[in-house]
Amino acid sequence: MTEGTNDQEPGGGAAEPDLRALVARILDHTDDETGRDRITLLLEAAQTVTQELDLTQALQRIVEVARALVGADYGALGVIAPDGRLERFLHSGLTAEQAARIGDLPTGRGILGAVITEARTIRLDRLDADPRSAGFPPHHPPMGSFLGVPIRVGGAVFGNLYLTEGEGGAPFDDVDEAIITTLAATAATAIANSRLYERSQAESRWLEASERVTHRLLSGRMAPDDIAEIAETALAVSESLGVVLRLGSGTDALVARVGELGDGADSAPSRLTVPLLGAEDREVGSIEIVRRPGGHSVEPVDRETVERFARSVVIARELALARLDEQRLALADERERIARDLHDHVIQSLFAIGLTLQSAVGDPSTPTGAKLAAQVDAIDATIRQIRQAIYRLSTPPSADAYSLRARINTLVRQTLEGEGLDSRLEFSGPVDTLVDTSLGDEVAAVVREALSNAVRHAQARAVAVSVAVRGAQVVISITDDGLGMPSGGRRSGLENLRARAVELGGTFAVGPASPRGTQVRWVVPWKAS
Repeated sequence: MTEGTNDQEPGGGAAEPDLRALVARILDHTDDETGRDRITLLLEAAQTVTQELDLTQALQRIVEVARALVGADYGALGVIAPDGRLERFLHSGLTAEQAARIGDLPTGRGILGAVITEARTIRLDRLDADPRSAGFPPHHPPMGSFLGVPIRVGGAVFGNLYLTEGEGGAPFDDVDEAIITTLAATAATAIANSRLYERSQAESRWLEASERVTHRLLSGRMAPDDIAEIAETALAVSESLGVVLRLGSGTDALVARVGELGDGADSAPSRLTVPLLGAEDREVGSIEIVRRPGGHSVEPVDRETVERFARSVVIARELALARLDEQRLALADERERIARDLHDHVIQSLFAIGLTLQSAVGDPSTPTGAKLAAQVDAIDATIRQIRQAIYRLSTPPSADAYSLRARINTLVRQTLEGEGLDSRLEFSGPVDTLVDTSLGDEVAAVVREALSNAVRHAQARAVAVSVAVRGAQVVISITDDGLGMPSGGRRSGLENLRARAVELGGTFAVGPASPRGTQVRWVVPWKAS
């Protein structure tokens, strides 16, 4: 028993066959006529690769030529798909009836798998004497001598070419091995050309998928957080076992798992993990593609293709989120404008009418006075209803995310309800965007304390609350038209406000308002949160 080890490079790569040396060996090893026939067959096989557009037909011809060159009874060629399964299995020497009786194609185990996994030529005098041989299925013809050569594309093994039963039952020799190694290189050229075409097709599919996902995100047909659809798209395009898509980190991360992820598999699947990069190359997640065990190694061009898809999807998602934010802000601004118009125009007009009617009431015990008093009460009730509508309009329509606007709206309404104060609430700048829950707690505490002082001590008729984000600062201003600050008395509440501001690196001031009343101003950096 012998095992071929010639034509090997360090690290398992096959050396390029020396065609001249091979021709010389063929001619030395055989008579002139047989040698010329062998050389002619080799040249025909090379021409087949360049002329035959169909890969299966080209490889079938190579198998037939291989049998003829070394006088083998049987020959076969297997091509491995990127997912590790047998993509093509072509044979020669078996009749159609024999192939049908054998049944399923080989799965690439045993000695056939060894040619691939060991990535080197294997030559055996007796196939059944090798411990790597898995035996034959029922109805398989007996096979003695064996010659298997890996088919390499670049540094990876993409299949094997093997023959059994040398001429007259004799084992294969060094010249046979050299010839079949040359044919394997020819097969590799055919497969490499096919792979280039398949890769261009795959890149086209990824590009189309990227455009489709981008269009759906930007058109609003797909929600930015519906990452399961993105994962399903990647699964279909990559033709892999499974896909895991992650956005964000920690407990707040969005995770979509689709397909089979290789848990409990006989052998571990290969995994390609690509980061999802957002603005300024900030990593915002990852996409993991799970491939079948035994598949081809991931090449740089494969990773680059997936990276382009991932970057395109992240950019589209960020644009979709930004558009949603713009729409929400536009809606909030419109609601605030309506609320402001109701407050500045409708309420003020009703208030003026009410004052005019109240001055004309005279004796409320008379029929006319009673009717006028009732109308004044009705106007007051209408003003209260409008105020409630104003607060509802000022509340953002979505309560799913934290909103300082909604929180302060609720706080002002609850604090001033039933107190008879005219109120005004204004927001400016990206309040909901930049002020998180922690800093929002501080802002709410300031507003609550200042409003309580206005209600209990100021004897005010109106109070105005302003919450603004200006540059890197959050500015809170509460102004009333009451009696102003007393010269003495306890000020523990105001001191608490001052302490909160100082702790957050800000400032606090309280003083007279114009033309009368008190103004509280609390300013802190929003980054302090």
